[in-house]
Amino acid sequence: MKNKVIFVAIFAVVVILLIAGIAIYNYYDKKKGIYPVSSISEDVRSRTIYYRDFVRREENGKIMMDSDKAKVSLKIPQGWETFETSFSAISIKTKDFIPLNNDVSKIPFPSVGCWINFDVQIDKQEDGYQNFTQSILDSPEYFAEGDGSEQNIKIGNLSALKNISEQNSEKINGKGIFVKIPKGNFTYKIESFLFGKDREMCEREFDDFLNSLVIK
Repeated sequence: MKNKVIFVAIFAVVVILLIAGIAIYNYYDKKKGIYPVSSISEDVRSRTIYYRDFVRREENGKIMMDSDKAKVSLKIPQGWETFETSFSAISIKTKDFIPLNNDVSKIPFPSVGCWINFDVQIDKQEDGYQNFTQSILDSPEYFAEGDGSEQNIKIGNLSALKNISEQNSEKINGKGIFVKIPKGNFTYKIESFLFGKDREMCEREFDDFLNSLVIK
């Protein structure tokens, strides 16, 4: 019991000293006009893609979403809706989308309709930087040793990592498709969950969406 009291007291002192140290650090940096936390946040924001970073336009009856920051142009499937979610920069769904079991907590898994998520990861380019996804694609032995659920595919003139996760049970039957396309310090992430009665049509739309991507 005595040892426990001593441990708690030491821990409390360490926490107080840590908080005091952070406060002093921030004080001196503010005196210099530097805000460390704000600087970190700004750095993260500068490398995060949001829905507002895209401009919507119409071209020959087709809806396009362009982003100079993400260096990409997306062709939106005819009649689909676009919006921002907590798990992607752009989510795209059919107007008739109904989540699995009609349960909103199951979004983006469909029982009716289709859903595609699109996101972009931007890494800092530092000395010795290597795109992690690209390093996998450059390793043939990685795929030779796998079970075929991960594939090295071509999208345009770029290599991409495709992962298929299947779920087959009495309660649920379908699959998730996850694609990562590396280019420099950018990694484009596209995913779709193919469940419900429209999954074959949704897979065709997903493939068309991938093949229509323009990465600059």
